Amino acid sequence: MIPRRTSLPLVMFILSTAGFVFVLGLVVGRYRVFPYPQLEFAKEALDGVVWDAAVAAGWRQTEHAAPARYAGAGVTRYDPEKAVPGLTLLSGFFEGRNELRLMRADGTIVRRWTPSFFDAFPDSAHIPHFWKPASDLHVQIHGALALPDGSVVFNFDSKGTAKMDRCGAIQWTVPRLTHHAVTLAQDGGFWIPSLRLVEKSRYRVIKEPILEPTVLKVGADGSIQLEISIIDLFFKNDLVPLLFANGLKGMELANKYDGFGLPNDVMHLNDVEELGEDIASAFPQFRPGSLLLSMRDYNLVMVADPRTLTVEWYRVGPWIAQHDPDFLPNGKISVFDNGNDGTETGELWGGSRITEIDPATGQTVVRYGGREGQPLYTDVMGMHQRLGGNLLIAETRAGRVLEVTEAGEIAWEYINRADADTVYSVTGATRYGVDYFKVSDWGCK
Repeated sequence: MIPRRTSLPLVMFILSTAGFVFVLGLVVGRYRVFPYPQLEFAKEALDGVVWDAAVAAGWRQTEHAAPARYAGAGVTRYDPEKAVPGLTLLSGFFEGRNELRLMRADGTIVRRWTPSFFDAFPDSAHIPHFWKPASDLHVQIHGALALPDGSVVFNFDSKGTAKMDRCGAIQWTVPRLTHHAVTLAQDGGFWIPSLRLVEKSRYRVIKEPILEPTVLKVGADGSIQLEISIIDLFFKNDLVPLLFANGLKGMELANKYDGFGLPNDVMHLNDVEELGEDIASAFPQFRPGSLLLSMRDYNLVMVADPRTLTVEWYRVGPWIAQHDPDFLPNGKISVFDNGNDGTETGELWGGSRITEIDPATGQTVVRYGGREGQPLYTDVMGMHQRLGGNLLIAETRAGRVLEVTEAGEIAWEYINRADADTVYSVTGATRYGVDYFKVSDWGCK
């Protein structure tokens, strides 16, 4: 028992210490001063260890699961009068594994591919030590494309690209840090975002090491034909102020994980698409073959000529942390505006939206989302596809794919249910017309 004469000073000391710690915590959290970065890093590391242990123990199947926001499982809505006919390719996590599914509108599966990263890249020598996955459950498919012969080309996100034939045999791989998207080039090859680890920067104002964003041109046989540095693109076009909008120190901090020496993704390039000859006349300000690029962390969409490395157009916002910009036949550019507000459901800024911008005038309109009766939100990822007047949308973190009409009516909806309370992410969704595939028999021995 503490003597009565000493209890008051002791209590005052405890209270004052607690008050000091409380105020210090507020200051550290509010202004993110030392030791906030170290504490944040330690928390993320601990969360990662706990999650990995849960995956290893079988308590969780993947980190790409989230609380369910919508009712039902599988195809929950289908109006054949309003939906655009064809087969839909979904990529994501299904029934405990990474998978690509080609399905009919009623949900029946025409073909499924279940790739293993370790089968495709048995030594994973191209991946830096800090990014090597522990198992197939630590990898996701992000960016996928089906070809008319029934083969598929896809990314193991930031781990490499592979092509599988109709029956799942690997035909070739690209051992690079490819991610997010695979889009067709006019010559039959592919455009793919990538990263490369740079230990020694070419630019003195950029502190190494960094994971430099690049664009790869990959041939139909899987060979790398061209690599374009996005940082070079900024420097060559007098756009350095965009790189350093937060000052030199801001760029330096962005290149490392809180001073612990692990390189970070500098600007998060998340899409590349070529302007095809078929719609180039709708964009007289751009050369056919120009590339449409998206840099998420700068809220930046850009058009650049890969032959001359000339930036022809760019725009920062009105989207926030956007994905998947597309050239449209009407001369507009459609953008998946994530509207990332740091919440799980987007309640602060109204959620995600599908927007269209006229690059000639800058006028922007919202086609879907961000309004009453049109719930839509994924803080990361997400993609969309214009189907005539309809829109096909992958609401990734909600585990939902929906097709909506021009009037905003839902013509088709799919929920990737994991269990009663959880859904798995759907990283991509693409609709292929009834005459696209040249396959008479999808069966495999």
